[in-house]
This record gives sequence, C-alpha cells and structure tokens, in this order.
Amino acid sequence: MLDNLKLRWLVIVCTLAGSLYYIYPSVDYYVFNNLSKQKESLNLGLDLKGGLNIILELDDYLFLKRLSKKNLSKQSKNKFNEILKNAQENANNNNTQLIKELEIYSKSNNIKLNKYFSNLSKSSDNYQVIQEINSQHDYAMQSILDVMRNRIEDHDQYGLGEPSIQKLGDNRLVVELAGVSDISKAKKYIQRTADFELSLVKSQNQLTDIIMKIQSYIDSNMDSSILIDSLMIPDGGSEGYLVNSENVQVIKNLLKLDAINDLIKSNSKIVWDNKSLAYYNQDNQYVEYQKLYLVSSNPAISGGMIQTPKAVVADMGNNNAGQWVVNLDMNKEGRKKWSKFTGANINRQVAIILDDLVFMAPFIRDKISSGSTQISGFESMEEAKDIASVLKAGELPAPISIVQTNYVGPSLGKDSINDGGKSMIIGLILVLIFMLLYYKGSGLIANMAVVCNIIIVFGVLYTMNAVLTLPGIAGLLLTIGMSVDANVIIFERIKEEINSKTPNYAAIKNGYNKAFITILDANITTLLTAFILSFLGSGPIVGFATTLSVGILCSMFTAIFFTKTIFLTLFKINKIKNLSI
Repeated sequence: MLDNLKLRWLVIVCTLAGSLYYIYPSVDYYVFNNLSKQKESLNLGLDLKGGLNIILELDDYLFLKRLSKKNLSKQSKNKFNEILKNAQENANNNNTQLIKELEIYSKSNNIKLNKYFSNLSKSSDNYQVIQEINSQHDYAMQSILDVMRNRIEDHDQYGLGEPSIQKLGDNRLVVELAGVSDISKAKKYIQRTADFELSLVKSQNQLTDIIMKIQSYIDSNMDSSILIDSLMIPDGGSEGYLVNSENVQVIKNLLKLDAINDLIKSNSKIVWDNKSLAYYNQDNQYVEYQKLYLVSSNPAISGGMIQTPKAVVADMGNNNAGQWVVNLDMNKEGRKKWSKFTGANINRQVAIILDDLVFMAPFIRDKISSGSTQISGFESMEEAKDIASVLKAGELPAPISIVQTNYVGPSLGKDSINDGGKSMIIGLILVLIFMLLYYKGSGLIANMAVVCNIIIVFGVLYTMNAVLTLPGIAGLLLTIGMSVDANVIIFERIKEEINSKTPNYAAIKNGYNKAFITILDANITTLLTAFILSFLGSGPIVGFATTLSVGILCSMFTAIFFTKTIFLTLFKINKIKNLSI
C-alpha cells in the first residue's frame, strides 16, 4: 500500500507542479502587472481583453458576376449586367438577398438564367439554376469561413490571439479579434481576397491603343474635357504608364464604367501597382506616381498552384539580398506551366498580382524549370509576412467587405475581468465555508481538492492554448460546484457506511467505491453536453464548453483521486483516530 501511496503522491505532485509552472506567468502578468510575461500568459477573449468585432459580408453582386459563364458575348454580358443591377436595386429596396431577387426578377421578365449560367446547369428551369447558385453560394461561405480561420489562426502579428469566427445569416461572418493592437492593418489583412496570379504584361503600345480608344469614347459620349493622355506618361524603363497621384482617382473612376471596360479586349485587363513611385519631373519637382499595367486576363499561374509560401530574408547573391521576400513553390501542374510560360516569354515582363494589385513585374531572363519564384519589394517584415500568411491560408472565392466594426476598449475588458474574478472568488469562498462548517475535517480535505482543481484547470487551459471568456469563467464556477458535489456524494456514502458500524478505514474505501459510479455517470452526461456545445457552438459558447469539459475531468481527478489519497495517507500514518465527517 505504501508503494501505491507513493505513486499516487508522485502523480499529484507532478500534476500540481506542472500546473503551477504554466499558470505562474498569467498570475505575474494579470495580478502583479509584469508586462514581460504578457506573451506567456493565458489568452483572454474579446469580452475580457478588449479588441475588434468585425462583420464581414460576401459581395453577392461580384460573386454572381464571377460565377456566370465566362465566354459571354458582349451583348449577353451587357444584358446580364443590366439584370444584376435591377435585381440589386430590388434587393436594396426590399432588404432581401440578391439571389432571391434575381430569381423573382428573371421570372417576372421571362428571363432564362441558364443562358448566363450554363456552366452551372443545362436546365432551362430557373428554379434548378437558382438551386445550383445557392449551392455554390453556401460552398463559398464555408470556404470563406475556413480561409478566415486558417488565415487568422496562423498569424499573430497584430496580437490577434485566438479568434472567434462564426456565420451570421446567409452571407455574413462575425470575426472577434481579442487584443488586436493595430486596427487598420488587421482590417486590411482580414479583407484580402488573396486572389493570386502570375500574368504576362502586355506591351506599352497595346496599352496606348486602349488609352486612345478611351479618349475617343470620352470625346464622343461624355460631357467632359478630360484629356486622358495628359494625365499619364509612358514608363521609359518598362511596360506600362505612370499616373500622377493627383490623377489616379480620375482614371480609376473612368475604369469603373462598363462602357470603358468594354473597350478593353476580353483577354486583357488593367491593373495598378501596389505602391506609389517617386520621380523628379521635367521641372525638377519630386512627384509621386502610381503605375498601371495592361496584363493578360488569363494568368499563367493561379493561387491554386502555389504551395508553401514563406517570408524570408533574401540570401547574399540574390538581387534582393538583405531584403524581405516571399518564396513560392509550385505544385506539379504549376511547375510544368511555369516552365513552359517562362521559356516562351524570355525578355518579357510577368506581373505578380495579389488582389488585382501588382507587387512586382520582373523581366523573364531565362526558362525557369524549378517551379519556384519570389515576390519582393516589401516595405517591411510585417508586409512580407502578411502576404505569405494570406497565400498560405488560400484565396477567397469572392470578395468580402467590412460592413460593421466595433472596438471593445481595454477598460471594458478590465471591468469584466474584475467582475468575473470577484464572482469566482466570492463563490469559491462561500463553497469553502459551507464544506468546512458541514463536514469539518473532511470538509477541509475537500476544500484542498477544490483549490487544487482550480490550479490544474488553469494549467490545462494554458497547455491547450485555450481562450478564457466570461462564459468560460461561468464554466469554471460550475465545475467548482460539481467538484464539491462529488465530494458531498462521497462523504454521504461514507456516513452511511459508518452508520452501518463499518470501521472507518473500510468505510472510506467502500464510500469511494459506491460513489464512483454515480459521480462517473453524472460527469459523463455533462461532459457529452459540453462536447456537443464545443463542436456545434462558436465564440462564447465554445469558451464555456471548453472550460466546462476541462473542469469536469479535473474535478473527477481531484474529488476521487486526490481526496482519497489524503484520507489513505492520514490513516496510514495514524493521524486519524475518529473520522470527522
């Protein structure tokens, strides 16, 4: 029995020591305000730590445009755009979903949707087409949810901590970022579509032809004196045009017009450089420009062919030595296409595009068979890591927009911590007093188990990298009650044995044995409920379920294993003459 007790105490001591080791930084940071321990401390949720609450919305209009048949004729494309605009207007007026209004509008105007969505359904029945569109919409929302989770959970640059991400209605997501430190950067990072492509840059002459066509259209159809060619100058060093920063918005507004876009060939598109460039003009003035390119709309490489993106500092011997770059490797399909593409376009430029912005446009000097490339030109380490992270998480199936942003200040979080902490302490003290008064010496042992239970729970939560929320604190309080309840059941069984004239030592063993099944049954049913909540719930519900699950398991350990060990040890060393219970 002595050896058995030694093993029991070894387990108890190791468990407590490990738990104390993990929770010490949290105590040092949250109680004694030791800022150096912040990164090592337990993660707190938005309701405790403060942070950012963002509502994201899938852009249904752009989603439907992307989903439609790609090779529509110019006439069909214009008709489809008209249908979408009318449906969108109805959706705005009726406060309904665009897809639903598209179905209603097409039915009332005798429009066959399969003409525009034959890539989805060959059926002439609009209902079948709408069903396919809804199916694709649901898939897109789930993909966005998965990408967002991968993207945020893989990235802690902005102090995002553990995010809470959940669906809201048919086309919205709610993202909670606890402890976010840079709101504007975090919003930009989350909103990235991560639409990546490597596309051939078309010649400056081809872009010039399009600019002339745009100017001709402006002269013939617009009551304006805009001279577009005076707003931009050809870039002498490479393909593309430079636009004075003062004129950038004018050009962007023109390019938003459908009639202007129709002047651009279907196999081409105009894209802007990611950052502005500064040059001295003819008057020796320092002027900022933003560059635009004409690129192929059929990318040589897309995001789906990219794997293992990684932000690193370029090695010596590299053209970007000492600078932060993102290295990209390609899958088998990508390597094959990249080799063929680079071999066929030597001495031409290829644009590295992310979210319709050109990050760089290097010249192809040799055929590249390795299936690797590199993105450079970042202003900081953070920017490089941003790009690597969003590429790793994957691209969104459609653009999303931020429709609402709420910032929860740290003062509110601090108040919540104080109130939650007070409630837990008060509840704990009341429980300890009751157990001590009612069960006397045995109650003291139960109280020791409760305190140890709390220590172990926090230690386990830390090792799980869990997030503590206000509902999580409620879960902890519930587990304290359940831990005490288990001891009450045990003590009552022991009392029954003593009343039956069973010797004290045997009464303890019999009491624990008889109470075990009852305690196990009660805890398993609660545990199953907690597991269901953790899998099906989100946000605060998951926080509650996590702490409840951990608390149940730890309370069973302390209530059954810990207290029994103390009783057996006291009997072994003859410290118990009369059982106080």
